[in-house]
Amino acid sequence: MTLLAALIIFIMAIVLFFLAKNDLKNYILPDYLNAALGILFLVFHGVTHWQSVSIFESVCGAAGGAGLLLFVRCIADKFYRKDSLGLGDVKLIAAGGLGLGFPDIFLALSLGALIGLLHGVLMWQRQKKKHPAVRFDEINVPAGLGLVL
Repeated sequence: MTLLAALIIFIMAIVLFFLAKNDLKNYILPDYLNAALGILFLVFHGVTHWQSVSIFESVCGAAGGAGLLLFVRCIADKFYRKDSLGLGDVKLIAAGGLGLGFPDIFLALSLGALIGLLHGVLMWQRQKKKHPAVRFDEINVPAGLGLVL
């Protein structure tokens, strides 16, 4: 790996840190950070001559990951009758798909959902100590943290 590729990975880690931090604090994944992540992935692949994924796998990863999350969002919105998943999460997965490619983005999405579930359980337990009647489905979990991790 070249020094430039290592520098890009370091910058991606910083962008991911700020995405997670902002989602935890404000429940927002800013477009400019998601775009920066996607661009950094593309630059990384260009610098490494697309050794880890092909251009086709990258595009399919972005489209497949974002498409699946949009589908989940539509179903969950109808079920809960409110916004259940932000479009920032969809854009984050699209950027991640550019980097991880197809089918690896689905593994990342599955692990992110598991981490989000565990985070939600911890948030619920914390809320139950303050308000014993709170239900699990009332907890608003920032999905970005799990997806970033």
